[in-house]
Amino acid sequence: MRLKNLTFLFLLFFISNIDTNAQNNIKETLKDTISYSEENTEKIIEFGQLIEASIHENDADTFISKLNKAKFFDRVLIDHPTIDREDPFIKGYLTGMDEALKSFPKEIIVDVENGAYYDFINYRYDIEAQTYYALFRLYSSESGMNYHDYRIIKTNGNLQFSDMYIYLTGEHFTNTIGRLMQYTIPKNLLSENKKKSSNSESKDLFEAILYNKKGDYKRAYKIMDGLKSELSKEKFLLIFKTLIAAQLDETKYLKSLEDLISTFPNDQTIALNRVDYHIYKEEYFEAIQVINQLQNETEDDFLNFMKAGVALEDENYDLALNLYNYTITNYPDFFEGQAGYLATLVLMENYIDTTKYLDTLVEEGYDKQGLIEYIEEDDENGENILEGYSKSKNFLDWKKND
Repeated sequence: MRLKNLTFLFLLFFISNIDTNAQNNIKETLKDTISYSEENTEKIIEFGQLIEASIHENDADTFISKLNKAKFFDRVLIDHPTIDREDPFIKGYLTGMDEALKSFPKEIIVDVENGAYYDFINYRYDIEAQTYYALFRLYSSESGMNYHDYRIIKTNGNLQFSDMYIYLTGEHFTNTIGRLMQYTIPKNLLSENKKKSSNSESKDLFEAILYNKKGDYKRAYKIMDGLKSELSKEKFLLIFKTLIAAQLDETKYLKSLEDLISTFPNDQTIALNRVDYHIYKEEYFEAIQVINQLQNETEDDFLNFMKAGVALEDENYDLALNLYNYTITNYPDFFEGQAGYLATLVLMENYIDTTKYLDTLVEEGYDKQGLIEYIEEDDENGENILEGYSKSKNFLDWKKND
């Protein structure tokens, strides 16, 4: 089973770049009131299209221009209303945050240049929050699936975003950073009712972050697995631990997922982590159920591709073929859907239809020599799911046939 490295992106980049010296539910945060109207809906769609285009066109400046940093910082500091923003430590902290925010779109752009997808999926109007959200999907074969749900604010008639709900962490990014702030800034800078939150293990946390940034995953994991205070129960830090463990081995990865899920057994916001957990436990029906829940929430039919992969693991080949076919039909430029369909036919040992499908791919413009190399090559683990077909007479005949 392939080890997954789910993308943390914004969160990890931020906490690894803030100056280490230097809860926040939605009801307790600032309002970004925008009325629901046809005009505003059209602007939301334009906003989503602009953000998507800025990533695909390597235009980080346009992306950043759509972030309202003042509101973002206000949301981070919502639990610290009396904090002195002119204090040298706090100024350094906010400067580090500002630099990380500037780098955020560049990180996504690099991912996309390396084969990831970042797409505007849809929008919704949150009646309770009284504002719009714009949903984006981040996917790559290397890092898996994540969603960013941008919280919209209107500034001088123009739309910007003031926050982002990250599906992998199951909370708004400013909530995560605000809570991290309580653990890391000096006690004397916090309001009285927040001083108790300062944590003696915060230095250990940042040491783990730095080890992770340097690629020393063993030391980073040892520290994260050894946390004993309330930090060990923080959801985003438990998720951080799973990401470190994913770089080591499947045993540590599964243990980290179990730690997360046992700590938050009824938390529906960690769906992406639950999917991975069920797949590793070979609980394929349960994995499909969680994906269905996620699909109902996001209204993203691309998740049929994810379900196809689960069906393939479960050797439910008929279902996998149907779901891969849906992906191919609706996302014709997404080769991984076609690759999944091809792999399913091979695992079914249906080599006749495999050959026919290869002919179809060539007719659609794929290079035959490139397909031959794809069929014959091993993956990064030295395995080849298409090996049965690559050694068959059907394939040898197809190779020779011009």
